[in-house]
Amino acid sequence: MIESGRAIALDCYAIGKSIEADEPIGKLFSTDIMNKSILMKRYEPALSTARQDILINTVVYFPYDFDNPYDGGESIDFNGFGFPGLLLDKISLGSPTPELTKLVDRDVEMLNLIDSMHSLDPFMFKSKAEQQDKDDEIHPAYFDISEAEWDKIRLPIRDKISKLVTKALGGSTGTSDNLAREQYVERFLMKIWQAKDIEGIEPFVKAMQIEPERAPDVFFAWKAVCYYQVRFTELIEDLRTFFQWVGSNELCFPLDTLGMSDDEKDNILDRRERLRKKIRESHLKANRVINEYENSYNQFIVEDKPQAFMAFLENSANSYLNLAAHVSSATHSINLWKWYMSQFGGQLRRAQFVELFDGLTMLNGVKRTDEVSTTSEFLVS
Repeated sequence: MIESGRAIALDCYAIGKSIEADEPIGKLFSTDIMNKSILMKRYEPALSTARQDILINTVVYFPYDFDNPYDGGESIDFNGFGFPGLLLDKISLGSPTPELTKLVDRDVEMLNLIDSMHSLDPFMFKSKAEQQDKDDEIHPAYFDISEAEWDKIRLPIRDKISKLVTKALGGSTGTSDNLAREQYVERFLMKIWQAKDIEGIEPFVKAMQIEPERAPDVFFAWKAVCYYQVRFTELIEDLRTFFQWVGSNELCFPLDTLGMSDDEKDNILDRRERLRKKIRESHLKANRVINEYENSYNQFIVEDKPQAFMAFLENSANSYLNLAAHVSSATHSINLWKWYMSQFGGQLRRAQFVELFDGLTMLNGVKRTDEVSTTSEFLVS
């Protein structure tokens, strides 16, 4: 989980060690223990009655041995009850001071920013920090994205948004001069890209029938959907190969079954079917979101029919959520799977298979059979 990429895991300790003590912008947090923590995003299916399909929690992992985070530790759900108090107790050993309380408050503020994202992806982290005017307070090492990579992602997204803004504005710029018109469109584009306020773009917000107070969040979600569409496209080939492995009854099962009980075999078979179902459903949902976006965009740009795109903007927050969850889980699943394939080959022996399989089922929100049984018993009782 820790090593398989930045979409879900942010190793604050590893990054912090690369920052010199005398650098003007220091480490991410104010307290030493948070700077030695690992932040993770956990995706879980929501109840059928919930407004959204997926629950995303931010988990703070404190390793017992900071130099060997794989040797166990304590995980605390940031979204759970009383996180600031728990963190303060860990730092103060039960004797808090006003100074420590201020440090914890600053760390909780940073965690709130991180919690507002659906993934820990560097591009989205930098985008959210810019939106909140905090990018100058965060060391570039935490974004872990070069200017070349930033532009590679940013430019096609800006181009797509620019075409739509130009289309939406039509002849409403009030000028026939091409340069003045381009500058006017650029101002609109920057407002939408930054997603901070709507000053100067009120006509666009009104034309798109967006509630003014919701507009910054809508624009940020729109940009996020564009980004995850780019990432999803980059994953397609690897996903296809990964799906073939998961879908193979021979490869996706331990090579050596000697000594395995029938219950253990049945448990793997049961979870394998649920993993396949979960991956398939998630992939189809992501495809559906992208197709809906593309269709609505093309209807607006090509056919002068903005209604479908306006509907997309209205639901952009949920589209962002579903795409972020799928692309992040898929990215980590592929990275984890690739590592095991490179180390042990396509067909794994029992110990390696169980390690990989447990990681894949965890990343994709598939519970163990005993966890499912416990939940069912609880619901019945």
